[in-house]
Amino acid sequence: MRKRYIISHNSIFIKHTGVTLSFKSDIRQRVEYVCNRCNKSRILFIAPSLQSDKVASHGYIEYVDVHYCLNDKLNAIKLFVDKNYAVRSQVSIKTSSSSDESSFNEIAGLNIPLPKKAEFINQKIESTRDYGAYNLKKLDIKDKLRERIYQIGGEGEGTEVEVKSTLNFIEIKATIEESISRENVEGWLKNLANMLESVVSLDETLLQYLGTYLDHMILDKHTEKELLELDLLLHSTVAIPHSTLSHINIFDDHVNELFPELSVVSFRMYKSIMHACLNNEQKTIIDISDEVKDKHISIQALPYFISILGQLVSFGFINIEKLEFYTI
Repeated sequence: MRKRYIISHNSIFIKHTGVTLSFKSDIRQRVEYVCNRCNKSRILFIAPSLQSDKVASHGYIEYVDVHYCLNDKLNAIKLFVDKNYAVRSQVSIKTSSSSDESSFNEIAGLNIPLPKKAEFINQKIESTRDYGAYNLKKLDIKDKLRERIYQIGGEGEGTEVEVKSTLNFIEIKATIEESISRENVEGWLKNLANMLESVVSLDETLLQYLGTYLDHMILDKHTEKELLELDLLLHSTVAIPHSTLSHINIFDDHVNELFPELSVVSFRMYKSIMHACLNNEQKTIIDISDEVKDKHISIQALPYFISILGQLVSFGFINIEKLEFYTI
């Protein structure tokens, strides 16, 4: 949801409104299809800058659309989209009773080979050098939508925790330090699983930050702010942050009231991020991060940038345009 400030005589309120996006033909391309199961027309607006290099190498890119389908039940559709943004094939994905396989039903296609039985590829994720495996010893993510098993961390004894996403497309197994609250960890991992299940296009390079982020965070119960940061991290290569002069002016007028302990250095960082997002239509979160860290040496790590961005998003100074499908 988009947020904006309403200024009263002595206080500031956050009001949620509908997301307003720039769907101009020269700014956004349309990926549109009719679901062959529920006959709903689904549409994705995408910035040309988000088209993956995979289109050039494979001839298509994969997107995942999870929506309320037949009989108002959530269903996952895998789409194969070509360089002209045309859906060449759509596949309904159903989880089977076995956790080792998922079934794929081809319901429309044009010469794109589709698996009859999921053969998972084991993929070792090299975490950032800050990952110490102090609390999170190991993390295995079985992704039935993308047919991958992502392995983070290594060997280490501890308590095992297992969770599944709402539709069972994501299964996570973690080995954690024995002294940590199991309930706290399950809450973190359940939210992570549901986020991964809803991501339209997952950039696997972002998984290198998961171990580092969760290693410290799972010590405590998650907060809304921290879940926002995790969501921004997973979408950082496909989500586009926007700001306006109105947002920046409100920040200038009320910064001391909203952030009474903000230092001069932090104030400059906040302003730099907002100005980088000003009237932005093409640059992703990670693009903005690269741009800002050239100006501020203290913002070098992506998770730290995400924490600042999350603060600005939660107060409504920056709006996030996520890559997601809509029913039309």
